Amino acid sequence: MNSLWIGLLANTAIVALVISFWSNLRLAAFDRPGAFHRLEIGCLFGMGAIGVMSIPFQISEGFFIDLRMTMIGTAAFIGGPVAGVVTALVAAIFRIYLGGAGVLIGLAGIVVAAAVGLIGYRFKAAEAPSIKESVIFALAMAASSSVPSLILSLDNSSGLHIRLPFMTIVFLASLMASLAIANELRRREIDQRNHMYRHVIDSLPDALNVKDREGRFIMANPATAELMHVDGVCTLIGKTDFDFYPAEIAAAFKLDEEKAYRAAVPIVEEQELAHLDGTKAYLSTLKAPFTDADGQCIGLITHNRDITDKKRLEVALTQSDRRAAEALSSISDGLVMFDKDLTLVFCNERYRSMFSMTADLRVPGTAAAAILYASIARGELIGIPQEQVAQWVEAALSRLREAGTVQFPLSDGRWIESRTRPTPEGSCFVICSDITAAKQHELKLQDMNDKLSVLAETDGLTGLRNRRAFDAVMVQEIERVGRGEGGLALLMVDVDYFKRFNDTYGHGAGDRCLKAVADCLRASVRNPTDSAARYGGEEMALVLPDTDEKAALAIAEDFCRRLRELHIPHSGSHIGIVTASVGVAALPSGGPVIKATRLVSRADEALYAAKGAGRNGVKTWEPSRPRIVHSDIA
Repeated sequence: MNSLWIGLLANTAIVALVISFWSNLRLAAFDRPGAFHRLEIGCLFGMGAIGVMSIPFQISEGFFIDLRMTMIGTAAFIGGPVAGVVTALVAAIFRIYLGGAGVLIGLAGIVVAAAVGLIGYRFKAAEAPSIKESVIFALAMAASSSVPSLILSLDNSSGLHIRLPFMTIVFLASLMASLAIANELRRREIDQRNHMYRHVIDSLPDALNVKDREGRFIMANPATAELMHVDGVCTLIGKTDFDFYPAEIAAAFKLDEEKAYRAAVPIVEEQELAHLDGTKAYLSTLKAPFTDADGQCIGLITHNRDITDKKRLEVALTQSDRRAAEALSSISDGLVMFDKDLTLVFCNERYRSMFSMTADLRVPGTAAAAILYASIARGELIGIPQEQVAQWVEAALSRLREAGTVQFPLSDGRWIESRTRPTPEGSCFVICSDITAAKQHELKLQDMNDKLSVLAETDGLTGLRNRRAFDAVMVQEIERVGRGEGGLALLMVDVDYFKRFNDTYGHGAGDRCLKAVADCLRASVRNPTDSAARYGGEEMALVLPDTDEKAALAIAEDFCRRLRELHIPHSGSHIGIVTASVGVAALPSGGPVIKATRLVSRADEALYAAKGAGRNGVKTWEPSRPRIVHSDIA
């Protein structure tokens, strides 16, 4: 009996030794994944199988057993085919080496144990078997332990009283080995996970630490040590903020921690940090309380992010914004910005003061269309017909999407120039300038230019167009006729015996006489497009667009009548009063087009025909011979 217990304990010790060696001897090679790791498991458990086979124990007369099946089955169950086959081969070689009558039964037991282990390996859910899987595996090993002896034994002399203890021993040993290895595998998995977590925490660029309820550091990463200006993490453990910061800073940190404990939820605070060496920093701090299994707060997880650079940028940006706002407020131009939807997003005070009648609407959030409609409705923008308001606003909004410059008057007499500059994002900047002074100067210059232009084209004595203006009008009218836009008639007028009038009454009276003739000619004009001119000396002309020969004759007769009715004395004329001779030439609409000089020549020919016929009459031009149409001596 003593030899039984000694052998059983020795076999169990070897099994435990192999498992302990595998669990605690953490050589790098044993942690390598893949076939090489499985091979090492097979070799280790194979050595264990040799060990237990070297110390068999007797459970009945002539019946010796060992725990080789436990070693082989466990190796296959945990390590898979490679580990199971290697262990089985090592055990089989050693059993053949031992020899004896039980070689065949021993080899059969090795094969059965390896098969059971491999089947269990195939069906287990994870690398580390569960308790249920370990129990099933141990039961299978126990059940299969007697199979070789039952099949290969020539006699059944070994009864239940021998096999049952053997099966029990195999069951207990296999269960012990499987549970021990499963626990070790789980421990290694936890260690690996913890190592990964620790590596992640240590690799974080942000400070992460854990404190107990008294504020003592119980864990920290290197970033925390760097933030707190200490040599390493070990320096922090067991100490509080009061050991590293000025008292008022540490006390403020303590108050924030108590706030997190009372809230029982994570909080985020921005904190100003001052070190003992006088340096300062800003932190964005997350404080998250954590609890034990009973739900009691036992500590605080703190995540600190250094936002010093961000704070400095914010301060610099605030200062820059303030300076920019001051600069924009002081400039003489109005500045406004609209987004891609043409909604006002920014404007300076100068812009609002330019448009005082709608200043209440010129604020961020107001649509450009609403501003324009209100400005028209309140009478700020002028010169827009009521029926064209919508069309005008649409056009103005379209201009905001394109670069350009627009000038417009306001109701108070001021002129505004707006310069639009779109951005690639679809928004636009508009710069508004008060150009009232420049515009008034421009209008004065334009008025002066208009007056100069009138003076340049006006005869100083009669107020009619001068010869230069007459020539220009004639060219334009001939071109119009050439385009088929109506006819044209021309009256050439000459004051009868004007030289005698000057010689008799003097040049002053002659000038007054010409003015009176010009007034009569101007009074004969019937259409705004008619144009009277002084052709030269006492000769004048009347250009009549869209007028045929018959109408031109009527106008010429009317002129002669008006002049005679003035009864201006003229002793040098056989009629006794001032009269005039008129030549008429006309181009019908759709007829052949001639040059302006040719039409003037025709009218002049008709004029000389009228003079030759006794003056004080009107004569038209005819290709064959002139004829006197009207002659009246009154």
